[in-house]
Parts: sequence; structure tokens; C-alpha cells
Amino acid sequence: MRRTYQKRRGWLAALLSLALFAGAAAWMLSGVRGAAEASRREGLRQAELAVRRAAVSCYALEGAYPASYEDLKARSGGAVDEGEYKVFYEVFASNIMPEITVVRRGP
Repeated sequence: MRRTYQKRRGWLAALLSLALFAGAAAWMLSGVRGAAEASRREGLRQAELAVRRAAVSCYALEGAYPASYEDLKARSGGAVDEGEYKVFYEVFASNIMPEITVVRRGP
């Protein structure tokens, strides 16, 4: 009888350890996914901020906003990663801040 109890107890301990390990692994995977998503959102925010700063810098130096995104890239010397982001740059007038939208490409 004593052997049966010890076998059952060992089996239960192994099962409990496996369940605890699986729970910890799932929790860690969830944390990694959350950090990756936060990093993607921050990258998108930084890309849009960089385009806005470049446009304002051009306005401060030249007195007018660039007419297009290509013109902005040529004047400021910097650009966002166009393989990862798509920039929509819509100008109403040279003295009004353009409508700037940056979106992520792909899935």
C-alpha cells in the first residue's frame, strides 16, 4: 500500500510541475508579444514624429512647408524606412501645416 501511495504522489508532483512550467511559459510568451506590439506602436509614432519635425524645420528655415514628401526628403536629408512605413503627406497651402499620416506596410 505504501508503494502505491508513493507512485501516485510522484505522478501528481510531476503533473503539477509540468502544469506550472506550461503556465510560466505561456505567461512569458504573452509578455514578449506585448513588448513586441508596444515596440511596433512606438516605432510608428516615432516615424510620424520625425516627418512632422522635418516639415516644421523646413518651415522655420525657409518660410514654407515642402510641397511633397519627396521634396521634404530632399530638403531635410532624412526619411523614414519606406519599406516598413507608408507616408501620406497632403499639402493645402505652403503656409499651413500639411496633413501627415504614417501607416505600417504589410501584415
